[in-house]
Amino acid sequence: MTRIYLIEDNPLIATTLSDGLHEFSECNVIGTAATSRDAIDWFKDNPGGWDAAVIDVFLAEGNGLTVAQYLNEHKLPEQRTVVLMNHATSEVREGALSAGVDAVFDKSLQLEAFYDFCSNLNISPRR
Repeated sequence: MTRIYLIEDNPLIATTLSDGLHEFSECNVIGTAATSRDAIDWFKDNPGGWDAAVIDVFLAEGNGLTVAQYLNEHKLPEQRTVVLMNHATSEVREGALSAGVDAVFDKSLQLEAFYDFCSNLNISPRR
């Protein structure tokens, strides 16, 4: 099962996404962070402990693009990063793609496409 680390500052949305990822994409959310600092600290401590990162851009503290840029420089080639945000304007979408993410989805308009993308990752945990 694909191991996803979720960066989302709204606890209700984090729970809903975790449930949806498990049900619709056969992915397992292994942890969450509400700030960019907490997320980066977790990734530093667990460099190979995840398969995909799902990142909200606007966080309680910090910015998800900071996390995306960190991961672009430090992730393994098989690890994936995805931005999932509200109101994915073309400017923010371009900024996320420039930060090296693999895909950008709008929470309010593209949730089904997001789940499809995650289900097609088909990443199995390394032993």
